Formats: sequence, C-alpha cells, structure tokens
Amino acid sequence: MPNLVQIKSADVSALSKLQKQFNSSIRKINVLKKELEVVQTEMDNVQVRIAKDIIPIERKLISCQVEEIKLLDVQHASGMFKKRDAQTLSELIWARSFELIEQLDVQDLKPIFERHNGGVSFEDENRKADEAISESMKEVFVKMYGVEFEDDADVGSAEKFQEYVAQKMADQEANDDARRAKRKKSPKQLEKEQRLQNEEKQLSKTGRQIYLELVKEFHPDREQDEDEKARKTNLMQQITDAYEKDDLFELLRLRLALMGTDFEHANGDQLKYYVKLLKQQVSELQEAIHGLKNAGKASFFSQSIYARFCSDFRTSMEQKFKKEIGQIKKYLKQAEQDVLKVHDFEYVKMLVEQYRKEQKQKAKQGPDLSDLFGI
Repeated sequence: MPNLVQIKSADVSALSKLQKQFNSSIRKINVLKKELEVVQTEMDNVQVRIAKDIIPIERKLISCQVEEIKLLDVQHASGMFKKRDAQTLSELIWARSFELIEQLDVQDLKPIFERHNGGVSFEDENRKADEAISESMKEVFVKMYGVEFEDDADVGSAEKFQEYVAQKMADQEANDDARRAKRKKSPKQLEKEQRLQNEEKQLSKTGRQIYLELVKEFHPDREQDEDEKARKTNLMQQITDAYEKDDLFELLRLRLALMGTDFEHANGDQLKYYVKLLKQQVSELQEAIHGLKNAGKASFFSQSIYARFCSDFRTSMEQKFKKEIGQIKKYLKQAEQDVLKVHDFEYVKMLVEQYRKEQKQKAKQGPDLSDLFGI
C-alpha cells in the first residue's frame, strides 16, 4: 500500500492547526504501516522456522517423555516396590501423564493416566476440575460483580463460563443503560449527546462526499480506452466495497492515493473529520502491531513468540533460534538418557525419592508463581 500524501506548503508555519494535525496523523500512519509490514514479515518467517527447525526436535523430545512414562508404568506394575514407594511412583506417573495429555493431547497416555487415577478417566477428571473451578469462580463473580447464576446454567468448562459471564454482564450493562436513559438528563449531557450525534452524521456525510468525488472521477462507463476502463472498473469495485462497508478511512485512503490532496483550501469542518478518521486508523494500526508482538503468550509474565524469536537491538533472529534449538537439543539428549536409565530399578527408586522430596518442598513453600501465572 502506498504512503498517504500530506498537505504540502512552502511555508510549514503557514499551515493551520488542523492541517498540521492532518499531516502528523499521516506521518504516524505511514510509519506504523511500515512497522506492521516488518513485524508481519518477521512473524511469518518465524512460523516457517519454527515448523522447520523446532517442531521436529520437540516431537522427538515428547516421544522420549511419553516412552519414559510408559516404562515407569511397567516398573510400577512389576510389584518390586514397597507400598509407600509404589504409591509415590503412581503419583509421579499420574502427574507427568496429566501434564502431557492436558498440554499436548497425548492420547497414548490416557489408559495409563486412568490406571493411576483410581480408574477415573482424564475426561472425567478434567470435568470435575472444571466444575470445582467454576464453583469457585461463581462466588468471586457474585461478590465482585453481582453476576447471578441460574441453577441450570451450563458453566462446566472455562469457555462456557466465560461466555455465560460475558452475556450476563452485557445484559446487566444494557439494563443499566436503559435505566440511565429513563433518567432526566442535564443540559450538559443532552448537549454532549447531540454533539456526538452530529459528529456521527457529519462523518457519514463526509464519507458520502468522498465517495461521490471518487465515483465522478473513476466511473468506467464513459471511458473509451479498454485498458483504462479495466483499471477504473477495478478501482470502482474497491471504492464501492469501502463505501458499502462504511469504511470511511479506506475511502479517505483511496481519495488521497488516487487524487492527492487539495486540502490546502479545505474548510475546517471537513479537515476536522478527516483528522478524526486518521486518528482512528493510527489506533487500529497500533493495536494490530501490539497483537502481533504479544501473540503466543501463555500469561502476562511469559514471553511472546515475537520476543522469543524476532530480532531486536541486541540479538538477531538467527542467534535466538540457535539458542532455542540448542536448549531443546540439550533437553532431548537428557530425555534420551533418562529413557535408558528407567530400565534400572535403582534409578527409578531414586526418581521416587526425588519426587517425594520435591512434593514436600512444594507443600512447605506454597503455590509456585510459575504454576499460577503459566511461566
């Protein structure tokens, strides 16, 4: 997409405040468009590299982890462990299999999980956990937001809970708006409402004016040259699509790109609405860039894909990938060694003792921040 055109003047100081705001917004949009293009290109490259260089190694790592759990299950079934050690080993197998099933949907581990979960399937266990969380969350939302839950409300999963609460809060907000609308409004409130309505009407009127300008200039019906007629037909399709979608910024962009600016002599009201459209586009571009740079975050405290892999002023993308691949290969090498060791009874006893100590330590320290925030 070409850069938007600014209002030209030999003497910048001669520009009005609105003209300067217009130019400032144009400059921001042009810079943000370039940044968005760079970020999008980098993220596309990252996705290709992840698929090519990281996912295959991670699959090998996961295979090793699954194989280790299967071998631990065989050791548990051997009957060689004392009751206390057998119970701890069962807890270890349960925890590791639950993590891989929950995060990566490893179907092979579901029978093992069920065996070490007292015969309760992963699906049933998950459902019970979701129901327990839902009950706790119900209390929070009732106390903090006054959201009431019907007895038959289907909030058994995180998705259904979020949908239900969002609908309830939307209904509550609509009721509040209706109550506020019935109240007698002050002169200032009425004045503000009228001003906003007038602005919306003017924006719509401005959009129609731009549309009519473009139609007059680029309608293909009177064009004799076939190539030019084809070009104008394509342009008219873009113009009509933008107008029918009420995309005022796209209309303004087309106006600026196709016809340049003659806004040096535009009246203040017209420029005011152009500036408003441009500022809206600045916000939309900033949001798009923010969304790309924060994609893939497991939590507020975790790194995004962009931060992990895209280049910055200190480290190139190549260096970041090299470091990440080296780390995963290190984990893979350790996992391959661990699979071989699990055949050894004494090694498994050591794992059991280590796991027991870890659980005691966790119980003393309380919840781990990395567990709470998904780090």
